[in-house]
Amino acid sequence: MILIDSREKAHAIQKIIDHFQQQEIEYDITKLYFGDYQEFTNPQMVIDRKHNIQELAMDCTKDHARFKRELERVKNTGSYMVILVEQNTYKDRGKTVKVDSIEDLILWEPKYGPICGEQIYRIIASWVSKYPIEVRFCNKRSTGKQILEILGGENDKCKRSKRATENS
Repeated sequence: MILIDSREKAHAIQKIIDHFQQQEIEYDITKLYFGDYQEFTNPQMVIDRKHNIQELAMDCTKDHARFKRELERVKNTGSYMVILVEQNTYKDRGKTVKVDSIEDLILWEPKYGPICGEQIYRIIASWVSKYPIEVRFCNKRSTGKQILEILGGENDKCKRSKRATENS
């Protein structure tokens, strides 16, 4: 069963929930101590979903103190957090830049705000060295699938074994 943080906006996660339902994955909406998604049987593995690179940049600037407190909670509980950013490309001088890692953010420029990609990269690289986190990027259409893969293939295994039992 996947636990979803109750502070996630319903309209922002509807496609994720739709994916869970299509895959016959049980989920429950509840307040989580940190992060946005976790597998009920493995509460030490957590996903913090970011709508886009701009939201990640906000965590590096305006929300820096709040986000660092969250990272401290991750560390203090012996947990591991994957920050999943729902944007894996951006435009740089008319060219599309593919984002596979935080290094690919170096040339990113915000539409709003003073921080540039190189600063974001440095802040996140510092966090990765201090806290048990990693940052991944995905296309918004595949967020539900990515969440299930990150939280472990156990969900798919359970679903397959459930179907096998039903077909026997």
